[in-house]
Amino acid sequence: MMESWRTLVCTISLAILMGCGGIAGTLPAPVQPAASGEFRVGAAKVDITPIPGYSMGGYAAAGRISRGVWTRLHARAVCFEDAEGRSLAMVSADLWAMPAGLADRVAELVAGSRGIRQLAREQIILAATHTHNGPGNFSSTFLYNELASQQSGFDRRLFDFLAHRIADAIAEAWGNRRPAVLRYAETPLFGVSRNRSIEAFLTNGPDALELIKTNRHFPIRATPFPVGDEDAYRAVDPTLRVIRAETTGKTRETLAAVAFYAVHPTVMNTTTEVYSSDIFGVAAAHVEQSLAAGSSGSRYPVVAIFNGAEGDVAANWRQRDRNETLTLGAMLAEGILQLLDAPGQEATGRIAFSFGESRLSELASPMSGASTLCGAEADWTFLCDAGFHEGMTQEDPEKQMEGQGPKRHPLQDDVNSEMVRSLLLSAFRHVLKPPQSVPLGVYRIGPLVLGTLPGEFTTMMGQRIAAAIREEVPAAEHVLLVGLANEYMSYFSTEEEYALQHYEGSSMMYGPGAGTRIRDDLAVLAKNLDRHDLRKKQRRYRYSTGPGEDFGVGQFDLLSHRDRLISTYYTLANVLMGEGHGMPVPDYPRFIWIDRNPVWPDNPDESAVVMPSVAIEVKKEGDWVPLEINGVPETDEGVDFVTVVVASFLGDSRWLTIWMPPGDRDDDSLFRSSEFRFAVQGTSGVFRSPAFTLAAAREHWGLTGIAQKPETTREGKPGI
Repeated sequence: MMESWRTLVCTISLAILMGCGGIAGTLPAPVQPAASGEFRVGAAKVDITPIPGYSMGGYAAAGRISRGVWTRLHARAVCFEDAEGRSLAMVSADLWAMPAGLADRVAELVAGSRGIRQLAREQIILAATHTHNGPGNFSSTFLYNELASQQSGFDRRLFDFLAHRIADAIAEAWGNRRPAVLRYAETPLFGVSRNRSIEAFLTNGPDALELIKTNRHFPIRATPFPVGDEDAYRAVDPTLRVIRAETTGKTRETLAAVAFYAVHPTVMNTTTEVYSSDIFGVAAAHVEQSLAAGSSGSRYPVVAIFNGAEGDVAANWRQRDRNETLTLGAMLAEGILQLLDAPGQEATGRIAFSFGESRLSELASPMSGASTLCGAEADWTFLCDAGFHEGMTQEDPEKQMEGQGPKRHPLQDDVNSEMVRSLLLSAFRHVLKPPQSVPLGVYRIGPLVLGTLPGEFTTMMGQRIAAAIREEVPAAEHVLLVGLANEYMSYFSTEEEYALQHYEGSSMMYGPGAGTRIRDDLAVLAKNLDRHDLRKKQRRYRYSTGPGEDFGVGQFDLLSHRDRLISTYYTLANVLMGEGHGMPVPDYPRFIWIDRNPVWPDNPDESAVVMPSVAIEVKKEGDWVPLEINGVPETDEGVDFVTVVVASFLGDSRWLTIWMPPGDRDDDSLFRSSEFRFAVQGTSGVFRSPAFTLAAAREHWGLTGIAQKPETTREGKPGI
C-alpha cells in the first residue's frame, strides 16, 4: 500500500518541479447591437471528433484510450436575436465537461477572428452533454487534466481544435439567422432515468417525498440493477423540455430544436475504446434525420440537447452496450419528436441576461472526501476493494477539515506519515487547485428563464435553484436549468445530502454550503435580470492547466497487425455485440485501409481530416451513388459505423471501419440484392472498397478488402 503512495507522491512532486502551463487571452468589450425589428434564429452543427489516442474524459483512471469513433462528437449551436438586437448563443458540445478557459477562448475567437463583436462572453452558454466517451486533457484546470482521465497532461493542440471548431459552430449559426418564432412544450418522460442515490435523496424530507408522490402514477421501466426500491425510478425530475424554432410565414420549417433533460448520458461504460456521444448523440441524430427526411429547406434542422440537474440521476440502462444506448436514445428521441409535433406555447420575446461569478473559495479549502474514491452507485471503482465506500464520515470535530463538516479526508486512516500527508495536502490544495470561483448566468427569452449550473447538481438541489430563480422572476412561466455549463466544478448537493457523505455529497469540494451558495448567487442574478448592462471594458483571462503533453495515434505503434485486428472484436465487444447473445457479431461488412497518421494542423483554422469519415455507396443502373435509407444518407453521422485505428508504424496507420446495417438484412430487399462499397475520406485522400453484397460479406466474415493507397488525394488528384 505504501509503495503506491510513494509513487503518487513522486508523481506529484515531479509535476511541481515541471511547473505549470497555462492559457491566457483577452475578451474585448462588446459593441452595442443594432435593432433588426424581427426575432431571428440560426443554428449549425460542427464535427469536433478529435484524433484517436486520447484518454476518455470523465471516467478518470478507469477510462480507456480511444482507438476511433462509434458516434461522432459534435458542437451544436443555436443563436437567438430579438427585435432590438439583443442576442444569446447556446452550444451543446459532446464533451465530458466545459471548462471556463475553453468557454473564454471560444468567446474570444467569436468576437475576434469571427468578427461577431455584438455577441459577448456573457451572452454565450457553452455546455457539455457529459458523455464519458469523449476526450480528456483539454481542461483549463490542472486538477482535471491530472485526474479526469487515464493519462495526465494538458494537450494544447486539442484545446485549440475544440475552441476553433466550437467558435465555427457559433459563427455559422450566427450567419444562418432567419426570421423565426419560438414555441415551447414539455412533458414527463419516464424510463430513461433513475435516481442512483435514493438514500441521500430521501434525506431532503417532505420535498423529496412530494416529488416521488407526484411521479407515482407514471409507469416505470425496471432494470436488474439494485437501485433500492421502485421509488428510485420516481425520485427524478422526468420533465423533457423542448424549444422549437420555426421560420415565419405560412409554410413553417423547423430551424432548430433545443431540448433539456437531466440524466447522466453514460450508458457506454469504462471498457469502451471509441469516442461516443452516447444517448444524447443517438437521440439528436435520430431527431435530426427524422426532421431532415421531411424538410424542404436547404439546411437540415439542428437538434441541441442540454443536460440539467443530473448529479444523482443515472441513465436507466439494463446492460451497458450499443444496443441499450440505441434503445434509450430512441426513447429520448421519441419524446422530443412528440413535443415538436405538439402545438406548444408561444415563446418568442425579449432577450435579457445577467452574468456574474460565485466565489466558492470563501466557504472552505477545497477537498473531495473519502467516499468520492469508491465511485457512484452503478459505477463503483476498484478502490471499493481497498475499503472505500459511500457514507464515510468524520464525526470527531477535532479531525474535521475546516469548513468541510462531516467530510472524511481520503487519506486520514491510510497514510500515517505526516510528511506524506503534508505533501499530498499541499499538492491537492495548491498544485491541483480547482477553480476558486465559477461563472454563472441567468437568461430570459420571452416567458422562459434559463439558469446555468457549473457542474453536476443533484435533483433536489436543482429543484431549489429553480424555485429561487422563479421567486425572483415572477413573470417567468418556465425555469430551465442548463447543467455542466460554462465551467465544471464537480458535484453540488443539498446540505442534507452532504451530511450523509454519499458519492455526490463527498464530491462537493467547497463544503456543505456550496450548493446553497450557487442557489443564492443565481437568485441575485435573476433579481437583476433586466438591469444588466453590456460590459464596457475588455477583460483578461488566465488559467493554469498543468504540464503539457502530446497525444495521438503514435500510442498504437506496431506490435502485431494481425493480433490487433483479431482483438478488435473483443476490445469493441460492447459496440459490436449482437442483441440477446452478448457476443461480437463477426459478419458485419468491414473495410481496411492504410493511411497517413492524422496530425493536428499548424493553424487550428485550417481544414484537416483528423478522424476519417465513412459512407456507403450503392450501385444503381450501373452507377455508384450514395446509399440513402428512408431519405437519409448512410454515413457515420448516424449510428451504424465504428471506425478504429488498428496500429501505427513509421507515420502510417492501418484503419478498420465496420458497417452495422440497420434493420433486418435478410428481409429487406435493398440489402438482399444490392451491391455496396465503402467510401472513406481519409487523412491522405479518398479510399473505396471493392464491391460487395451483404450475403458475400457474411460468407467471408465481413472482409471487403484492403486498400493500400487512396483513389484520389485530398486535392482531388489520382492517388499515388
